[in-house]
Amino acid sequence: MGLYSLLTNNIFINNILIATGMDAKKELAVGQWKAFKYDENKSIQQNAGFSHSPEVEESLSKVKTKLIEQLKLNVPVKGNVLDFGCGPGIYMKMLANDYTVFGVDVSEGMLQSAHKLLPTNKFYLGNFLSISFEEKYQAIYSISVLEYIPVSKIDTFFKKCAEVMSDKGLLFIQYPHALTSLDLLYPDRNYINYSPEFITKIASRYFAIVENKQSYDGRETCKYDKVPYPTSSKSFKNGYLLIAIKK
Repeated sequence: MGLYSLLTNNIFINNILIATGMDAKKELAVGQWKAFKYDENKSIQQNAGFSHSPEVEESLSKVKTKLIEQLKLNVPVKGNVLDFGCGPGIYMKMLANDYTVFGVDVSEGMLQSAHKLLPTNKFYLGNFLSISFEEKYQAIYSISVLEYIPVSKIDTFFKKCAEVMSDKGLLFIQYPHALTSLDLLYPDRNYINYSPEFITKIASRYFAIVENKQSYDGRETCKYDKVPYPTSSKSFKNGYLLIAIKK
């Protein structure tokens, strides 16, 4: 981490910005994704930010299986489904034969790739929180994108999800969760490891929680995970899965 980053993205500064609502205006991650350029020398999965290591492949497979199961239980065939942070369209492609899948992303480069993969599907470019969607969705899903929602906007995010969903709509969100007590103090506002307890509290205002558990092994850790999987970097294996139904 560079000196400028260390001075402007730390626990003290971040909590002041969160308290004043300025964290949403001072985030860097959105700008980085907006500047994304698709690399033809990488796979679509690598462009989406995930490696092909056995650990990542196994972890992704578990989430994909769970997503398919939940959609079958809660959404009729050809029902409207929104992929929040759809990236290059990997999950949309997987579901396109069974559902009417829409995508939204802040990255034009990502959506260009997704459009090539799914030329007849509809996409929205921009910030999910400020877009006026034309459809109502029977499900919204998101894979490893919640970490880019500013803390001061997390309630707004769940409220917006509920507003654009049909009655009893399904919400399916996989996210990197807090792994230490330090994460609860928001040391990095551009990649937030949210507390499962906090996510349950906020989401419950608009949704009935079906489960909020570790996405790989189904554990429940409350505030933070005291026994995370060892990793030298951010790992998809350390993640949580929120499944909820609109009230």
